[in-house]
Amino acid sequence: MKNTTLTILSAAMLSGCVTPAQWQANHYHDEFTETKTCRVEMGNSNQREFGRAMMGTYITYNFYAENHDGEARAGIRSEPSIPIHGDVQIKVGETLYTITADDTPLDVKPANPPSSKDYAATLDTIHKQISPYRAYTGKKAKALLQDIIQQTGEVKFRTVGVNAATSGTGRFIVDDQFIASLKECGLAA
Repeated sequence: MKNTTLTILSAAMLSGCVTPAQWQANHYHDEFTETKTCRVEMGNSNQREFGRAMMGTYITYNFYAENHDGEARAGIRSEPSIPIHGDVQIKVGETLYTITADDTPLDVKPANPPSSKDYAATLDTIHKQISPYRAYTGKKAKALLQDIIQQTGEVKFRTVGVNAATSGTGRFIVDDQFIASLKECGLAA
């Protein structure tokens, strides 16, 4: 009886403290580069970490969109920050988008040693391939987001490697909170 009461009490306390994660606009500032980012993501980092712990999952892939110092971006991020191996596919209605490492921007990276342009380009390619996200930027990101906003159902995504999906399928529903968060970040009219 004592264990049952303790379990019920613990569950009640947890449910009172934890609210379901919703789409929100989170603001970030890099104090080294002075970059300001408004990121649309499901909940905050603590809510997502709690969700992973409750599911018994170490890594998750999450859709995000952001206004990165005036540049639109949209794609998938791994949490915790672990390299995504391969491409990302996002299915919006009947349209399939494939985001590759070449599409992915590089914001912060180790300094390249003085060398040839070919060597620097090769290092940039390697850095993009070990990035914890795959994202479109600029016009491609805006087109993807516009298509998602017009979607009336589920948006699906996954990571893919050579001849296989390397993750399960993630999904989300486009709701009013998602659109309001995009507007707050200046990513939708």
